[in-house]
Amino acid sequence: MLSVLNKTISSHLNIRLLRIAYRAMCEMGRVFVRSVENEERLQITFRYHPDSLQPPTKQRVYNFDRLKTEGLERTIQHISTKINKVVMKRSKKKNKSLGVEVIPDEVRVVLSEDGSVISTSEPNENAWISGRCMHIGDQLFCVCVNVPAIRKLSLPQPMMVGFPIYANIDLEFADVSDCELTWYRLSNGVALTSSAESSNLSVGDVDNQESYVTKKYKRTKQTEKRAVKTFVGRSYIPAVEDTGCQLKLECMPVRGEIVGEMVTMVSSSAVQDGPTIMCPFEKRHKFTEQLTSSDRFVFLFSNIICLAVSTLMHS
Repeated sequence: MLSVLNKTISSHLNIRLLRIAYRAMCEMGRVFVRSVENEERLQITFRYHPDSLQPPTKQRVYNFDRLKTEGLERTIQHISTKINKVVMKRSKKKNKSLGVEVIPDEVRVVLSEDGSVISTSEPNENAWISGRCMHIGDQLFCVCVNVPAIRKLSLPQPMMVGFPIYANIDLEFADVSDCELTWYRLSNGVALTSSAESSNLSVGDVDNQESYVTKKYKRTKQTEKRAVKTFVGRSYIPAVEDTGCQLKLECMPVRGEIVGEMVTMVSSSAVQDGPTIMCPFEKRHKFTEQLTSSDRFVFLFSNIICLAVSTLMHS
């Protein structure tokens, strides 16, 4: 009994620590590098916004696919050109709306290790290694190579009350048994704030936030959805309360102590009522509720095929 309790407590602590680690890494910023043996190219991905205080959802995602043998100088120049092009375009749009003319400073990109700038003559394969840092202006990004990643995440359709739902997950550098999956029910309403944010709000701030949310809720005519956490695990069995609601799934890829980027998806349809009659497989399961001994097995058969053939012969 104690071992079961300890295992449960340990599981909850691990989930909490993973979320704390994920938030901390989001605050610092990471550049994800995918470099697989026997492949000629590597992929570089990161989120960036000139305003470092912007949340990840407001930051632009940059993706680069470069040859491993290519010099770091050319790759860094390509990254810098792309970022400056986006920053300039955003600045022109802002200047037009404000009626001013402000030219932003050019963003400089460098790769460093222990405070020393990496030589740009190094090939990408040797330059992009874990532990090094990429500087974009005054922002710092930790280089993370081959971290756990989710390539695809989807939910099956239809979803019915009482029937288990297993997410379709395509992972890289991770195993699904190590990942954290959190399920939510999306109901009508607007969430005031996340748990992490609410802990930092004063009473007055909460009142102001509630007032703002109330106005927004009326203005959007209840089109917003409020996420209610329902379960943490590989699969989820929808309850009666889920009927008519969409499901939201958060998946955090994990490999040991290494945490990848969380991916969130929402089901395309709502949960439906389950059948009111007992399904054939449920009837069969009544005969196999208990495990048999190792020297025995249960054999079940059906006359459905025989009945179908007999019907055809007499028709």
